[in-house]
Amino acid sequence: MVYTYVHMITTVPITAFRKDLFKYAGLVSLEGYEVEVENKGRKIFKVTKMDDDLEARAGRALELAEKLVGKITFDRKLFRNKKEREYMKHLGES
Repeated sequence: MVYTYVHMITTVPITAFRKDLFKYAGLVSLEGYEVEVENKGRKIFKVTKMDDDLEARAGRALELAEKLVGKITFDRKLFRNKKEREYMKHLGES
């Protein structure tokens, strides 16, 4: 039994979701639907499309971290491997 609302939210029972998992994954990713899964009449979780913009997500994480602990400085030298450090020394950087 599937109920469709105006805002493209679909509510399905857990058994139907298990049976047609890839169908609902397609609805979410391609059609933009939100799928609410219910068990015994209670909604237990919701599946929505997530836009994965890594740069924006990293920026938001950095803003949140700055608010929590103050200004954060990023020292690239700490994350260089041995070959990269030797190459940078050759170029005159430390």
